[in-house]
Amino acid sequence: MSERTPPICFVCGKSCQNQMESTHYCICDVAICQDCINSVKKNDKIWICPHCKEENDIEESKLFRTT
Repeated sequence: MSERTPPICFVCGKSCQNQMESTHYCICDVAICQDCINSVKKNDKIWICPHCKEENDIEESKLFRTT
């Protein structure tokens, strides 16, 4: 069984391994790093996946969220 690789930002292509808490994810398995989230934001609460065009909540799309 092979190890899974860390998520790679769909926009910049960098590994998100060191910033897992601030990486955003879409249901289509796309990851967006904190540095690139502004480039895909629709507004202060929503970002649009550059792959599938799904609208995602900025806070809810993080793997680790504050409650």
